[in-house]
Amino acid sequence: MNRLNIASYSTEKTAIKVVDALDGGVLLKFSGTIDHLNPGEFLDPLLDQVHAQVLEKRVPKVEADFTELGFLNSSGIKSLIKWVMKQTALAEDRRYPIRFVYSSKVTWQQTSLKAITHLAKGTVVADPV
Repeated sequence: MNRLNIASYSTEKTAIKVVDALDGGVLLKFSGTIDHLNPGEFLDPLLDQVHAQVLEKRVPKVEADFTELGFLNSSGIKSLIKWVMKQTALAEDRRYPIRFVYSSKVTWQQTSLKAITHLAKGTVVADPV
């Protein structure tokens, strides 16, 4: 189990692993595809838990790795936006950095994840690998 005590999520086509990073942060590792009719049913509660536990346990940063996620539909992107907006609503001294890692070879990752960073400049970044 990870320091946040949050279980990973897995179905036959989607996996989201929540693991401790070596630098004291937390890593969310997305793989498969997220094309569910309503991915908010599982993404929103998972991201809400991550948000709450990062604040409670004062985790210094979160990295979300999308390099192995083949597709994320617009409803899934909406869940990411809701997470980022919760973080931006915090007092500046309580905000935590979020780093989206994406594949420069996957168009939706580059365009969508980079666009989300504009909602929280300086706190949320997107880096290609």
